[in-house]
Amino acid sequence: MIDKQPFATIIIPTYNQEAYLGQALESLLSQTEPDWEAIVVDDGSTDHTAEIAQGYAQRDDRIRYIHKSNGGVASALNTGLKNARGEWIHWLSSDDLF
Repeated sequence: MIDKQPFATIIIPTYNQEAYLGQALESLLSQTEPDWEAIVVDDGSTDHTAEIAQGYAQRDDRIRYIHKSNGGVASALNTGLKNARGEWIHWLSSDDLF
């Protein structure tokens, strides 16, 4: 099956944001427009960020999780851009809400 291109890709770069990432993802899941994908790019977190992101990805197939070595927010955003399939690109900080 060929995946259809989502209307929007939301890139969520994150680093050690276990306290906030769930809230950011919940705010995304609360949106009324369902035609999106989210890419959580974990920039080498050492806390429980990975487990939180992977849990959301398992529950909703619109959410993808990518882990990479720490390289900073620009590096994480570039990784997200390389993997984005959406017509529009959005950036959601992992300690922010949509």
